[in-house]
Amino acid sequence: MAIGAGVLGLRFFYAHPAQARAWFKDLRRPLIMAHQGGEKQWPSNTMLAFRQARALGADVLDMDVHLSKDGQLVLMHDVTVDRTTDGHGAIRDKTWSELSRLDAGYGFSLDGKTYPYRGRGLRIPRLEEVLQEFPDIRLGIEIKQAPLATANHLAVLIRRYGAQDRVLLAGFDATMIKEQRRLMPELASTATPAEVRLFWMASALHLESFTAADYAVLQIPLEHEGRRLVTPRLVEAAHNRGIAVLPWTLDSDQEVEQAKAAGCDGFNTNLPGPMSKFRQSWPR
Repeated sequence: MAIGAGVLGLRFFYAHPAQARAWFKDLRRPLIMAHQGGEKQWPSNTMLAFRQARALGADVLDMDVHLSKDGQLVLMHDVTVDRTTDGHGAIRDKTWSELSRLDAGYGFSLDGKTYPYRGRGLRIPRLEEVLQEFPDIRLGIEIKQAPLATANHLAVLIRRYGAQDRVLLAGFDATMIKEQRRLMPELASTATPAEVRLFWMASALHLESFTAADYAVLQIPLEHEGRRLVTPRLVEAAHNRGIAVLPWTLDSDQEVEQAKAAGCDGFNTNLPGPMSKFRQSWPR
């Protein structure tokens, strides 16, 4: 496949799903995403974390979804419960009843010595609880390692709560993302790793107008394998295509300043509280 005489040996298609752009309509700059609710401030992917992040003014609650043995969409980053709870084993091998009895604050520690949330009643939440409690905030939802059928469970739940215009779908599994887009073409999604590589190359050559735009957001690290990914040129190219740029996961002033200098629309952070200070200096 080729563009004209064969630039890059690739061909790009223009597909601009305008309905997905609703996710970042009236976007506040910088848009602050609370990664796992704020993993370095509170036990990740818990209702406590989401409540705290919301109270501090986070614009997006970022979370990770797994499918339990009995078909419930539950929130946790890892594929097992070992690191963050007092349980052991894979999420996919446990029922919701089993998961709901675990202590989701068990593994959280700021100093590696004390565990302030153990025994305080924190539980692994279901996605449905988040949709019920937070009906008016943007959500970033990443499906982790799960069967492809998980995409249908997610589509049913999101439509049940009318959350189509405030959910951003994310993931590294291109097959899962493709299935999500097929089932929910009205939802915004992030670029897959392959789509990121393609857009990065095209932007460097000022060929972004030829790239596909099946995604609404580029969620990428500032650098990868020693190569700078987020640059003013990349952000300019993304904005030319109506795509937002939200790098992850930025937890230092230096990293956030780099994103700001490049013209990013916001960032994902484990520290939504401290990083909110950048609201005052971000270009509008």
